[in-house]
Amino acid sequence: MRIVEVIPGLNLDEEIFGAAADCLAAHAPAHCALTWEAFADPARWWLVPSPDDDETGIPLAYKAEFVVVQTVDLTNKINIWYRPDLRAGEISKPHTHPWIVMEAHPAMGGYEDEHWNRTATGLLVQKGSQLNVPGSVNRIFDRDYHEVTYVAAPGRTVSVIVCGRWLHDEDSKGLWGHLDLDTGCHVPVQRDPVEQERFRVRMYRINPQHAAV
Repeated sequence: MRIVEVIPGLNLDEEIFGAAADCLAAHAPAHCALTWEAFADPARWWLVPSPDDDETGIPLAYKAEFVVVQTVDLTNKINIWYRPDLRAGEISKPHTHPWIVMEAHPAMGGYEDEHWNRTATGLLVQKGSQLNVPGSVNRIFDRDYHEVTYVAAPGRTVSVIVCGRWLHDEDSKGLWGHLDLDTGCHVPVQRDPVEQERFRVRMYRINPQHAAV
């Protein structure tokens, strides 16, 4: 089987490509013309760093992301998961997404995530853990919180993400935030310049295929 190290830390093969292409064709048929050449293009991929480093001080990626199409009204992505989405180390920090609705369609492997949502009156409801495997749909609305807590097959858990209208502010930055589990309050994303620069440096360090800006 053809295996390609696209960038350090990201290995792709025909099984991963086939699962992603089939899932994309099933759930986003208008944008399903995915070729191996495009899929294996390093410039189309980003590794997203977790808060943790390996033993040599290199940031550990928690997922790899391939953007198929991205507009204000529609975003399609392919994600490959490596580890849980704990955005504050081992501290649980559920988050919203900046789309009116997001649907994750597992194509390979599986993962679990915890869900919280708000009723029309603003009441916070914890819905518990959800297992996401091929054939299921993980649907998250803009008022919902979630956090990936377990990845069954690191590096071989693949999802096709189909998102509706993008929600953004006047500076064209996505509207999302975290759930404060102690108070039940929504905390808008904090755009601290120091933290943003730290994340940018870590992102480019594990994505040598992209020139730092």
